[in-house]
Amino acid sequence: MSNRVGILVNQYVLHKAMRGRPTNEQFSLYKEIALEHGIDIIIFSIEDIIIGRHRVRGYVPSEEGWQKMTTSIPRVIHKRTLYRSGAPLALLDRLSRRGVTFVNPHRIQNKEKMHVILAGDESANVHIPATWPGSWHSVKQLLDAGHTVIIKPKIGSVGEGVLKIAPLSKRRVLITGRSMRVLSHSGLRQILRNRIPLRHYLVQQCINLARYNERPFDLRVPVQQNDRGEWKVPGTVAKVATTHPFLTNIGQGGSAIRGEIVIAAVFPPETIDALSDRIRRLAFDVAQAVSSRYRHAVDLGLDVGVDSEGKPWLFEVNTRDQRITFLQAGMNRELREIYTNPLLYCASLGQNTDAPQT
Repeated sequence: MSNRVGILVNQYVLHKAMRGRPTNEQFSLYKEIALEHGIDIIIFSIEDIIIGRHRVRGYVPSEEGWQKMTTSIPRVIHKRTLYRSGAPLALLDRLSRRGVTFVNPHRIQNKEKMHVILAGDESANVHIPATWPGSWHSVKQLLDAGHTVIIKPKIGSVGEGVLKIAPLSKRRVLITGRSMRVLSHSGLRQILRNRIPLRHYLVQQCINLARYNERPFDLRVPVQQNDRGEWKVPGTVAKVATTHPFLTNIGQGGSAIRGEIVIAAVFPPETIDALSDRIRRLAFDVAQAVSSRYRHAVDLGLDVGVDSEGKPWLFEVNTRDQRITFLQAGMNRELREIYTNPLLYCASLGQNTDAPQT
């Protein structure tokens, strides 16, 4: 196997980037960082893997741009895409058995698995809203207690498929997704039974978030390990719901603003340092909990909400951090660090790993 670091991305994204079109992944940063630090990288998609020959077709950076190359499969691969079907995951399992190390491991992208890990950690658990595997019983239990419910896919990103269900009375609810509808409990149950397979979803109590300019917001908090084994939070960006009634994701029309600006505008000055410390402490606690279960889970993106009383709430942990928020917020220094830390980690791992050569 090659000591070159692999970066596994979505095929569509890769093809767009190689045609010079903009993508959420900043390929220019991959190239600049690799050349600056002397890291050999190859970027490819899962479709480029030639498993029978243990080879991969991809692109390597040079001063002139990106060049096509076929080489042996790297022993360390930074996974920057999600897979919903079994075939890609089975292929990655085969590579793992052959000694390939994935950063982040490909078997923790399921939000339910992540919740089980964090629910068992005392430091993280106190910051997690009530969360259950999807079922009508869970939805009904929260609604009957007067709570608003969030239903979200176990595997997904950018807010796709997320629903908000608010109780209006003992018999009626307001369901918000791409549109709003008032339904009876029986009508809601029918929709959840026929259109939304709840077994693929998580049910979570909705937290009443603090607001910036009268709009709800949450924070994206990246936490990463560098080549020296140090956990870092390069920066914090606020995602503000703009066009969507409650979703803050950029893919749902949200706006990205430097986190310190939003926090300073919303909370009293004397509380800001303590709140920032709590958020960072939460990030480090989550990182330790996840990496203690999955050793090479070292590039995580936390979605953290803050309620009106200043308590941080952990909504989910992303194993493919949507870094585009930092670009849109103009946080270029932080963005560069977010790309640098995992590359340095992977390069160090590739030099030190005892994975067998093939």
